[in-house]
Amino acid sequence: MTSRESAISREETDLRLRQVRQALGRHGFTALLAYADCWRSSNIGVFTDFRPVDGVGEYAQGLLLIPIDDDPTLYVAAGARGWARAVFPYAVGQLSDLVDDVPRWRLTGAIGLAGAELVPGTLLEPLRDRLRPHATLQPTSLLSMVKAVKTPRQLALLRHAAALNDHGLEAVRCSMATGRPHTERDVARIAEAAMMNAGGDGVAYASMVQAGPRSSWNLALPTDRTIAAGDMVLTDIGARYRGVAADGGRGFTLGPVTDRQRDIVDASAAAVDAGLAAIHPGLSAADLNSVIQQVLVDRGYADHSGEAKGHGTGHGTGIDPEEEQPWIEPGNPTVLAGDMVFTLKATITVPGQGGVRTERIVRVTESGAEAFDQFPLRNHW
Repeated sequence: MTSRESAISREETDLRLRQVRQALGRHGFTALLAYADCWRSSNIGVFTDFRPVDGVGEYAQGLLLIPIDDDPTLYVAAGARGWARAVFPYAVGQLSDLVDDVPRWRLTGAIGLAGAELVPGTLLEPLRDRLRPHATLQPTSLLSMVKAVKTPRQLALLRHAAALNDHGLEAVRCSMATGRPHTERDVARIAEAAMMNAGGDGVAYASMVQAGPRSSWNLALPTDRTIAAGDMVLTDIGARYRGVAADGGRGFTLGPVTDRQRDIVDASAAAVDAGLAAIHPGLSAADLNSVIQQVLVDRGYADHSGEAKGHGTGHGTGIDPEEEQPWIEPGNPTVLAGDMVFTLKATITVPGQGGVRTERIVRVTESGAEAFDQFPLRNHW
């Protein structure tokens, strides 16, 4: 896919703006303020290819104002305005002027705030004060439902990003087959290099590789521990590609393993397989969670899996590795719809044996589901 094909078009921006304005009307809001930072950029990235850059202060932040009946304005750091103007077809303001610009907005009533949990107090409180008494800020999740359904362009990018994950895991498999010693950090670097060499732009998040006793922890960053025969290895590695992120996980064993270790790998994969088979439009996120959770419980891992304990078995994904909807968890009434994209995951961690995480990226189709990643789920090397 070329840079032109992967870029957000004016038509796609306007489509997303219309979807938001329709949601604003349904919820009784007069405008939406969408906040994003360099780690959670989807609240802005759904409208534009601009993304706050890693750093501190204003460079790491952005805020998009979307009135229900007027053109939007994107607020970014002064030094980022040139880039923002090149990729956003509407007005671009300076983040340091945001609070002073409030009177010019002429807004009244309830204003929705997306990303309220991310906004620093040094920005949020002055903004609230300046809006009073004519308008109030109210946290809202309406943007999360707009983001949940992907456009055809996003779907193509996510398929490619998932294929990059497959490249990374295949490179790990080939390297392990040589019989040379590998540390956890070696495995992470091999996967990351393969994803970048295949066209990735970077990692979607800090790579996790945990071997032996460390694989029985839910998550940890890689160390210089050498992977040994009999180890279970938990990996959680993802690629970033042209504005989207692929969040995937696989586990593997090395050399002779116990029947219990083999069963851990199989149970994790079986739970995700069951979830994939259950997906269809109209199913609730809570009901999908129950399918995966029940497999883990039935296989005897109720005490050794966060997913089995009800902590959730998947999450929305797209521009950010984790997006708010659909969050596959108990009690979430969100109904699955076509072109929603999310992960399905099952983690099993048994002290003294080890653990794995199986995580796949899936799309809801007209009648079922499409898995974007294709690397095998059951790996014994």
